[in-house]
Amino acid sequence: MSLVTYEVGRTPGNPTRERVEVDPITMRVLGGAFHAIAAEMAGVLFRMSYSSIIRESEDLGAGIFDAQGRELCESDSTPMHIGSLPWYIRGFMDRLEGKIKEGDVIVHNHPYLGASHSPDIAVAVPIFAEGELLGFAAVTAHVLDVGGSYPGINADAYDVYAEAKLYNALRWYNEGELNEDVDRLIFDNVRTESMNRGDMNAMLAACQLGRDRFLRLTGRYGVETVMSSAYGWMDYSEKMLREQISKLPDGEYKAPTAWLDDDARNRGVRLRVETKVIVEGDSITIDLTGSQAEVPTGFNVPFEGSLLVGAYYAIRTLLLDEDTFPEHVPQNDGVFRPVNVIAPKGTIFNPNFPRACFSRFCQVQRVVDNTILAMGEVLPQQVTAGNSAAIHFCAYSGFTTESGEYWLYLEVNEGSYGGRYGKDAMDSVDNLMANTRNNPIEELDLRFPLRCDQYELRPEPAAPGKWRGGVGVIRRNRFLVDGTYSCEGDRQWDPPRGIFGGWDGLVASTHKNPGTPQEEYLEAKVTGVDFKAGEFIEFRQPNAGGYGDPLEREPAMVREDVLDDFTTIELARDAYGVIFVDEKDLEIDEAATKARREELRASRNGGPSGSLNDLFSRDAGKLIPSKSPTSEAGNAAFGLL
Repeated sequence: MSLVTYEVGRTPGNPTRERVEVDPITMRVLGGAFHAIAAEMAGVLFRMSYSSIIRESEDLGAGIFDAQGRELCESDSTPMHIGSLPWYIRGFMDRLEGKIKEGDVIVHNHPYLGASHSPDIAVAVPIFAEGELLGFAAVTAHVLDVGGSYPGINADAYDVYAEAKLYNALRWYNEGELNEDVDRLIFDNVRTESMNRGDMNAMLAACQLGRDRFLRLTGRYGVETVMSSAYGWMDYSEKMLREQISKLPDGEYKAPTAWLDDDARNRGVRLRVETKVIVEGDSITIDLTGSQAEVPTGFNVPFEGSLLVGAYYAIRTLLLDEDTFPEHVPQNDGVFRPVNVIAPKGTIFNPNFPRACFSRFCQVQRVVDNTILAMGEVLPQQVTAGNSAAIHFCAYSGFTTESGEYWLYLEVNEGSYGGRYGKDAMDSVDNLMANTRNNPIEELDLRFPLRCDQYELRPEPAAPGKWRGGVGVIRRNRFLVDGTYSCEGDRQWDPPRGIFGGWDGLVASTHKNPGTPQEEYLEAKVTGVDFKAGEFIEFRQPNAGGYGDPLEREPAMVREDVLDDFTTIELARDAYGVIFVDEKDLEIDEAATKARREELRASRNGGPSGSLNDLFSRDAGKLIPSKSPTSEAGNAAFGLL
């Protein structure tokens, strides 16, 4: 290992240290210690937090970073959070001009200075050894409210100032002393002061623990050995990813054009997502040229804190899957280095300041989903069919006169994964970038004036394929008092794609008071919809796409799917070509099945497979426009680059 230098701190004149040789045993021990520190930080955070979005859903990230924001280690939490923390650190270090003191605690959430979006607040504690800044213990988590124009979620924000209070490199603690003015600024301007304070104190405790654990390592092994080991692990991760990329044929791989529902204000105007993956040697580029221009609402994406993170995740999950890769590859700065992203300035993926960026998750999910689909040509056994690649992230709220505070409940409604090589898809799971857990029903019933009337797999069938797509959930929540509902969601128009002959999936839907005279269809992105006590909302989350030709699925598996309500007798006949002797016992008629499959193959004439959306969408007239969105729909309002 050649000797190199690394910077300690960003203040001009700070010393550098030479990197020293570290034996493999010590490297492995320290690598395990790094991972354990990050995991313990995350454990402290979700166990101490007050709000269910952190405590139950684990919408958080934690890790150790050097003074330049390079990631040494991360928790196994939400990829969107932990991959963004390096940019938070670079953002607040630029703002503070590198002037960090021992005992400082920094709070930051500015989406144009590294944050993933404004509700994801970061808390960072510097790590000093012998008077030198080695780096930071940092966490980020989604807090309940950040003082925007609506409680919890604000998809239709005018600009970045309207979406939230911006904490731009605030010193919450100054050399170990609470800055009371900053403390009041943070907590006096939100609707959920006590919950936010509890969550942020938990974040601080997690950072302090991470700092102390890291200093214990440097005290035992020495700063040079610990930091050299950390950089050695970064180089190792980079080397492993570059090796996998170099095995791919050079070339450009394009995903089908994807369409987002709308921008939360201009209804019916679909937003284009173009994704091209460029493989060149041992590096890879995700090119989003041709995607939608920035929009005048909160449906834009911070480039550094969100989009880059999605790209890092997509390539890592395809090429260095921990469950299938034969060697341990730690998650650190090394796996970021071979990945590049092109997103022209002025698009939804790289907006101009001060465009609002509150609701950015569904767009990033679609980039990840598109990247996976694009790589199907060269990685057929690693990719999935189209995933739900969207969430309905909802805020239920109201004001409590007794406490003088708002009650506010945030909930993630999950979809499903697409079919995959050799296996059926996973049902009812928060997929891709999210990795968050659902909130227990008991949490809602015990703590909020809400009741869950229904929560189960949606009744519509799975997308046919040799390996079927996943099934999303249906959920009904009822207000027990008057309140307000907001949501950032998507995929109520463009269904998840099938792959290799699998069928496309089924879109989501949202209804207020379904099945009653007051039934009302709601768009996926709404802000401040009033509900009266007794009124309820119903979500149906997307069914993902199928993988492979349905005619290649074993007839016995199709029979089991009919018995388990994952498909219907009609789809067994028309998609899978499976015929039963009798529909009661479901005995397979082998001769009729063979003939039916030959008939279906002959009738295709090379055409595409089917789409569940054409057969089962409750809202087909509302969700599928008569005109193609490639005409005037997406172009007139904002323009395409």
